[in-house]
Amino acid sequence: MKAYKHINLVMFFSALLFSAFGYEFIFFIMTLHIYDLSKNALNVGIFTALTFIPRLFSSLMGGLADKLGKRKCLMFSAVMISILLLLMSYTADIRLIYTVWFIASIFLTFIVNVRGALMAEIVSQEKYTSGNATVLSLLNAAKLLGPLLGGFIVSLYHTKPLIYFTCIVYLLVAVFSACISVTGKTAESRASFFDNAKRGFRFMFENRVFGLLASIAFFWRLFLGMQLSLFVIYIKSYLAGTSEQYGVFITVMGIGSIAGSLLGPYAAKRVDSMRLIAAGLGLHYASFAALGLCRNYYWTLVIIFASYMVFYMTLVGMHSVRDRITQFEIRSSAYGTVTAVLTPAAIISMLAGGYLSNRFGSAAVLSGAGLLALISLFIILYLGRNARISLKA
Repeated sequence: MKAYKHINLVMFFSALLFSAFGYEFIFFIMTLHIYDLSKNALNVGIFTALTFIPRLFSSLMGGLADKLGKRKCLMFSAVMISILLLLMSYTADIRLIYTVWFIASIFLTFIVNVRGALMAEIVSQEKYTSGNATVLSLLNAAKLLGPLLGGFIVSLYHTKPLIYFTCIVYLLVAVFSACISVTGKTAESRASFFDNAKRGFRFMFENRVFGLLASIAFFWRLFLGMQLSLFVIYIKSYLAGTSEQYGVFITVMGIGSIAGSLLGPYAAKRVDSMRLIAAGLGLHYASFAALGLCRNYYWTLVIIFASYMVFYMTLVGMHSVRDRITQFEIRSSAYGTVTAVLTPAAIISMLAGGYLSNRFGSAAVLSGAGLLALISLFIILYLGRNARISLKA
């Protein structure tokens, strides 16, 4: 029995890792490919925006996953992505690439929604903290490995073989998904997916703890969603760094994220929930203000490592609480609702961050965003002080 459970976990985490790696790899490859085809940065921006648009409908996608079964949706989405990428490899027409990528992004969004909900059905409740630590560690490893491997081999091969490789990766995801077993509860909800989606929205507004966590996530996205697009400007313009130094900066950030994910279960067991959120996210937000004041490249590496280490330490506990309090029948719907709500905040943040950076400079924007995020955190925690949260495993 233990061996069976172990194999089931291996299949799930393999599907998660390969799906996350596949996305990071193909997104990196395709942004370069789009730019090479058009020599126009705006086309790359349009390609990126198409990736985000399906997330606005994450609640409906979550409702459909709750209706049909999360494992089935994961397997079907992986197969469809593989087929769509294969079709995309045979065209150099930008408009056709946009169309196929947009459809593929719908299935990519399905996978993102389903992965977290499926974890909560495969891992026992008492192990949610360690399960989330593993999930976040694998996702951060994929964020490091995808662009790193893509940047290395893109100079050795044409785009088409790299797309074929990604097709194989997603077929493996489908195979791993087919081997996953969900036991103990039925995988389907009897309600329609529209009803599930509405229940997901109601749950976010009615459950104090879930609403508190969603509010924190919303303002994190609103104030700090622009960070990745500004970091390159911050390093290369404000600090007069090189492309190699920017690569090191992002790598150090990724290593800090993985370290924090691994340390998360220990923090969740030993620190009171509200204190962990206040201290962990407070330090994370304050680090952005510190980056805006720092003129030394090596100190920025220390700051960004510490920032993302404490952020992911906190995030492990927050995700574990989310998994414990969310009803099984609407888990995908509820998680999809949060994704849908966060997407406009992320888009606004990216657009506003770029505009304000042109006017005031990237350092000033990072500092201002960090301070606003810090203020929003303590307002939310004060207003939600009656919500009782337990992060302890």
